[in-house]
Amino acid sequence: MLWLGLCLPRLPLEVFARTAGPPLRAEPAAERIARAPRPRPPSGHRLPGGLQLAVCERLAVLQANDAAQALGVHASMKRATALALAPDLYLVDRDPVRELEALRQVACWSLQFTPAVSLQAPAPPTAPGGRAGAAPAASGLLLEVEPSLKLFGGRDALLTRLKTGLAELGFSAQIGCAPTATGAWLLARHRDGALADNDAQLNARLAPLPVALLDEAQAHLATLESVGARTLRDLAQLPRAGLARRFGKALLAELDRAFGRQAEPRLWFEAPLRFEARLELLAQVESAEALLFGARRLIVQLCGWLAARHAAVRCFELDAEHDDAPATVLVVRLTDTTRDTERLTALLREKLAATRLVAPAHTLHLRCDDVAALAAPNRTLFPVPESARESMGRLIERLQARLGREQVQRLLLAADHRPEAAYRLEVVDDLPASSGAGLAPLPSTGTLPRPLWLLSRPVALTERNNRPYWHGPLALLAGPERIESGWWDGGLVQRDYFIAADESDALLWIYRERLPDAGSRQGWFIQGRFG
Repeated sequence: MLWLGLCLPRLPLEVFARTAGPPLRAEPAAERIARAPRPRPPSGHRLPGGLQLAVCERLAVLQANDAAQALGVHASMKRATALALAPDLYLVDRDPVRELEALRQVACWSLQFTPAVSLQAPAPPTAPGGRAGAAPAASGLLLEVEPSLKLFGGRDALLTRLKTGLAELGFSAQIGCAPTATGAWLLARHRDGALADNDAQLNARLAPLPVALLDEAQAHLATLESVGARTLRDLAQLPRAGLARRFGKALLAELDRAFGRQAEPRLWFEAPLRFEARLELLAQVESAEALLFGARRLIVQLCGWLAARHAAVRCFELDAEHDDAPATVLVVRLTDTTRDTERLTALLREKLAATRLVAPAHTLHLRCDDVAALAAPNRTLFPVPESARESMGRLIERLQARLGREQVQRLLLAADHRPEAAYRLEVVDDLPASSGAGLAPLPSTGTLPRPLWLLSRPVALTERNNRPYWHGPLALLAGPERIESGWWDGGLVQRDYFIAADESDALLWIYRERLPDAGSRQGWFIQGRFG
């Protein structure tokens, strides 16, 4: 087996910072924490040099972003000291619930690479007997990827895709690779890019790692250091019986799992059957277009979930939640199914550009119910009809997103001899599988051809010397074609149609009413032109 350990060392900070991109504007909050009421940011305010953000645990700083670190804010610093160095510092309290939810979202996205994904919970806090400076608690994932390597082009290509995808989600990761799950996790926690492909490399990579990386050693760090056991090599050289009596069997078992001397059962993560994700923004957002930065994070998660289920989406909803007003609901519909991140993002961008928020938004909620199975696409060298259909579908989607769904319609033929009833307008919900599919059969129109250009309403013609007159006398070239239809729906017509030519030889489609009712319009009418 081959395991990848994905350690997210900055998860406590990034669950907040991933929403504070360039479009998001936040208010300085020296006295505010995450659980306080959300302030309304002043219009047009932007912090110079980026948002200064720090996450606190109890009364000390746990993690700070780059902008805050540039001002001297660092981990373990007191809150008051941090605020003295950075008066505009945005302080939030650590939120374990949000961290766990984010970890599950990353796990759901990771299922597209392998079905064997396991959550790695944070290590327990250091006990009173532990040594200061021990490795901080970390969260992450473990992926068993050996069956997937060939599918994704090898280990290095898979690592690149993981890194790129996690960056799009807003998380930085340290990735380690080893034949054992615990070994991969320890390598990932130690540093990024620590790789071991076999047992020999695993032993060489694990031996110099500090003992503080072991979860079961956290309560005994001071004692282990006093006996000279600072690395895993030092710990492995101690007598096993004495090690078990002094520090417990759990420490020895964790060491054996890391080196592959003991089996390690894992509990696999299962993706939800229905996709639903929330993203709480760091500050309230007044502009709908500024929501795209955070919404794209949710779309990337959605596409990962779809890839894991070998499915695609046809419609999804994005809710922008407000404090004192109903949520703004954006419905994005597609002409066909897809799980292309860029395509979904482009459509959402058009929707947001045409949306005005009723109040500042503080949370995004994306959900998706309309999911269909999607087979892997076949690559072709030359354009095929499906390519043209896909291009037309994307054009229709963008028009609907920009103008509104009801404003984009198409003509469909109807089985009716009356010209005004031989077609219908309908909103474009999907495209036919081929150019001729989905259309009603063309009704028989008799012996005369019909023009494609019909007037919105027939125009009455005058009659001179028993001939129809339209800017001059008309010559009847062909006809008549008699139409008597519509008695069943109250639209009875009795007409004789002719093809006529005017003095410039332009061809017209005219008819003469045959209704015997004296109250009906009589005489000649023009209804269309030939090209």
